[in-house]
Amino acid sequence: MSCSCGHQHTNATLLAESDADKEAIADLTRQAKAESGPMATLIRARRDQLKAEVKAEEAFAKALKTSAIDLSKTIEAAINTGRVQSILGYNDQQLLEFILQSGLGLAVDEFIEQTDLIRQAVQESISAIKADVNFSAIASDMEAIQAITAQTVFDDVILPPVKKGIAESLRDVMLEVPSTVIASNLQLKLERSTGRQLTQIKTEISSYGRSINAAVAEQAGLDHYLYTGPKDGITRPFCRQLINLVVDKQQMNKLNNGQGLSVLISGGGYNCRHSWSPVSEGFIEAANLTKATSSDITRANAKAKR
Repeated sequence: MSCSCGHQHTNATLLAESDADKEAIADLTRQAKAESGPMATLIRARRDQLKAEVKAEEAFAKALKTSAIDLSKTIEAAINTGRVQSILGYNDQQLLEFILQSGLGLAVDEFIEQTDLIRQAVQESISAIKADVNFSAIASDMEAIQAITAQTVFDDVILPPVKKGIAESLRDVMLEVPSTVIASNLQLKLERSTGRQLTQIKTEISSYGRSINAAVAEQAGLDHYLYTGPKDGITRPFCRQLINLVVDKQQMNKLNNGQGLSVLISGGGYNCRHSWSPVSEGFIEAANLTKATSSDITRANAKAKR
């Protein structure tokens, strides 16, 4: 199966992405050890942010598998007891409550816990650059970003295949397909949706971290961003051109990852493992960082289109 980014999602692909995340974390750990002072703190915070993102994704993967099994069993029991019509008539809110009780409730709790850790990692990286940031001033903004991300994940990613699967189960009930077959088909359809869902969930979780970064940067008055993350064999050409470079807001607006996604919020695009770390002019000078030129921006955009 494939997602909108064009990647084929087999078990091998999902395993490869998991290995890539582990290598990215290991690479950031090596980078942090090679640095000292605020720069090391910034990289460690980015590593911890990625760890929290990966843990949230893993929780969803486990919950989606459990939910597919539990939902199929629930539908089978409902058919056998004549209760299927009530389930099939659920509105979105009732359906959401239904699937939360069928394995995804634990994923919600894990998601909230990990997004809290992502926020904490972002705050640590900002504090390494500017110690006097008033995080409480934008607490409500960060909570709103968290709530919007959670709603997007469930409304746009989790609910659609469940609704479609249940609708098709109704059709099969009308055709007098055996309940065991209906349940088995539903479980299979939901499991086949997992690869695409996890790609979207991964993208939303990463976008959440970058959105928090952007909100905090605005509060701190930081308008330069250092592109941080691994530089390995699967790094996109677009990202490879930007790693360890600092861009300002004007340059950020000119960047195009070729995927129709905001570079500030989505980095290189789907499954991107890189992040924008807000930095001050003083930090740029002290850490001897390199500012991107217009030629760097042009090269990155050109690589994104290949």
